[in-house]
Amino acid sequence: MSASEKRRVSVINWLGTLILYAIPGVNLIALILMASLSKAQAKRAFAIAGILLMIVTALLIASAFLFFPEQLLRFAEWLRPEAAVPAP
Repeated sequence: MSASEKRRVSVINWLGTLILYAIPGVNLIALILMASLSKAQAKRAFAIAGILLMIVTALLIASAFLFFPEQLLRFAEWLRPEAAVPAP
C-alpha cells in the first residue's frame, strides 16, 4: 500500500465527519481535533475551512446585533407567538 493510499479518506469516514459536523457544540471540538491531528490533508483542509466559516458567521451575527439592535428586537417580537406575549 503506497503512502497516497494510506491518506485517502473513505466515504464512511466522510459520512462520520459530516455527522459530527452537524452536532452543535461537538462540531467545534471535532473540527479543532481534526485540524490539529488529522494525517489526511483533505480532512485537515476541511476542518480549517469549517473553523473559518464558524468564525466569519459569529462575527457577522455579532455585528448585526451591534449595528441593528432595534430591527432584530422587532423581528424577534414578530416571530414570537401571540400567546407568549403577556396582555397589558
